[in-house]
Amino acid sequence: MSTISWAEVGRLLEDAARTRRGVILSTHVSPDGDGLGSELALWHHLGGRGIVARIINNDPVHRKYQFLPGSDRVEVYDAGVHRAAVVDADLFFVLDNSSPDRLGRVLEPARASRARKICIDHHVTTDPFWDINCIDVDAPASGQLVYELIKALGGTITGDMAQALYVAYVTDTGHFRFSKTTARVHRIIGELMDTGAIDPPKIYRALFEGVSPGINRLIAAALADTHYEYDGRFAWARLTSAQLMPNGGPDEDTGDLVNMLLSVEGVLAAALIKEVDASRSKVSLRSLGNVDIHALAARLGGGGHRNASGASMSVPLEEAVRRVVDGMREVLGA
Repeated sequence: MSTISWAEVGRLLEDAARTRRGVILSTHVSPDGDGLGSELALWHHLGGRGIVARIINNDPVHRKYQFLPGSDRVEVYDAGVHRAAVVDADLFFVLDNSSPDRLGRVLEPARASRARKICIDHHVTTDPFWDINCIDVDAPASGQLVYELIKALGGTITGDMAQALYVAYVTDTGHFRFSKTTARVHRIIGELMDTGAIDPPKIYRALFEGVSPGINRLIAAALADTHYEYDGRFAWARLTSAQLMPNGGPDEDTGDLVNMLLSVEGVLAAALIKEVDASRSKVSLRSLGNVDIHALAARLGGGGHRNASGASMSVPLEEAVRRVVDGMREVLGA
């Protein structure tokens, strides 16, 4: 359970309600279900308290999350439209992201902003950029911290909040199969379902089954080119920009693909390396048990969790592959 004191955040929100200069919510680039669900749950809560809030992200909402109430109110950052709002805001919340660089285009106005900057996250990294760090690395999802904040402020979990928080949990617990899925998590999920707004089959279909034909083509290409290293303990695959661009591009959600690599018997760690262009690559890392891949992701310029991390690398695809494969030798003690 989090030991964070939410009292100061509550006082700042009361001040923001009086001044009405606005509250900005944001998350990391390419928002996942936890980042987006955390934003939306907090946005619904603030709206219910009469606090003017806007969600401004670097990237649009992925189609699989567009069923969430309020997802159509998420704004994609445009300097001419949004910079002044960010600079003049009272408060700037970042959800599910403690690394300022992962704000993307939103970072520049955030740096220039007069706002108090509040980070709500469950990743292991912290940064002095944030005025207030509300971080609990034991939380299974940032959505749990938003739940705790809402409860601490005397709020009621509405159906719209429940759907957003449920997606946050489902995303970052691997549909309740990862080690941080505690009894308390299930009790909270029960409370969310008691709102009557959660339709588990519908949400599962949206998140995990409604894939595009392009994703199936990417899965086929990656699995056909899977490599096994270090006595089969490490599996990796790569996707070139030529494969990615007709099938959703490098920002297409391929998280399930890297999990497929990890599911092979004997594999303890897996990586999917994607080519963004001739000089940039992205890597997604996954591992099992005590195999800690966070330090490797940090060395590659990224971050995340012990068993799920990633990085954006300013190197060509083959160099990214070399660094990941070499780095995994140390992780596995090979």
